[in-house]
Amino acid sequence: MTVNVADLERHPEDPTAPLTTRSTRTVGWFGATALLPMVAAHVVGASVVDPVLDPISWYAFVPGGGELILAGGLILAALGLLLTVRMYRAGLAAGPVPAAAMVVFAVAMVLVGAFPTDPPDSATVSMSALIHRVSAATAFCVLPMVGLSLERSIRQPRSALPQGLRAAARALGTVVALFLVVHLSLVFFADSGIFAFGLIERIGFVIMIGFLFLLGATIDREGPAEDPGPLLALSVRRSAGLAE
Repeated sequence: MTVNVADLERHPEDPTAPLTTRSTRTVGWFGATALLPMVAAHVVGASVVDPVLDPISWYAFVPGGGELILAGGLILAALGLLLTVRMYRAGLAAGPVPAAAMVVFAVAMVLVGAFPTDPPDSATVSMSALIHRVSAATAFCVLPMVGLSLERSIRQPRSALPQGLRAAARALGTVVALFLVVHLSLVFFADSGIFAFGLIERIGFVIMIGFLFLLGATIDREGPAEDPGPLLALSVRRSAGLAE
């Protein structure tokens, strides 16, 4: 069995995964896995929660909904930490800002699921709901910081992705500012009174996962290429063995 030239670009931990898509594929798998419990929550609570008007948090009050929200948050938290490790290992991240921001993101995503909001008919705001709402807002705030910090640390970009990452980070920051105007109204008030809040929140989470995709693609494209020497030698030896 010979090793093709194309295989020389593959990572030794996963011989079937090209380096250029490794982190992107990771985001794809984690993102899809995180969406599964969210989709399941929408199905379970279809007759109770209006996806256009009501926040995602209200799925915590349907059977199994709280566990589904927590599962989605844990998966996205793990994804953020994994991408952070790959940023530093690839030499694309420098200083404490990217790591600190992503750790805050991960903790915030866990807190969102661990501390449910108040029931829809609640007249007051509990401490659990306060933690839940502030954590959700925090998760959206720190991601642009990760993207901008990563873009600044790439001195000699090999593609347009770092520039796109900067533009996306700024765009996400604008979306976050608009989202906070809406979201913070829920921090101290049980009902925002804002039409289509649920839809706005769901679009925000889709944008969050899209930004993680862009982070993964930037790591893949701008990270250092691995030395193909060992695989090349192995290919030559195996080819010689077959020739004999």
